[in-house]
Amino acid sequence: MPRRPKYPAYVNIKIPRDLVEVWETNLMDILFTEKEAEIARRIINYIKENERIYPDEYRNIINGNVEKVRYFRVLRKMVSLGLLKRGKDSSYILSEEFALKLGAMLEKWKAITG
Repeated sequence: MPRRPKYPAYVNIKIPRDLVEVWETNLMDILFTEKEAEIARRIINYIKENERIYPDEYRNIINGNVEKVRYFRVLRKMVSLGLLKRGKDSSYILSEEFALKLGAMLEKWKAITG
């Protein structure tokens, strides 16, 4: 029986200082490293085409063992950020939790600034 995945409690995000760079940079490139961003894009595209991704379908997305480790790291990070959530039968589906988290941070910042 496989182990239960451990999701990180916190995820560090490097937000560029320049506002123009934030607007021009793809969101996946802000959240992940270059290689991780490519895998995240493949995961999202696969889910858009098939509505969900099951644990054994990672073979359709990645090539080789090096990408396998990176794939599971990206998957855990995406769940922690709220980009994905667990669906039925241990599958992963797209989630709007990330937008809700950013909205909550925006409301708190507006409350601070008045």
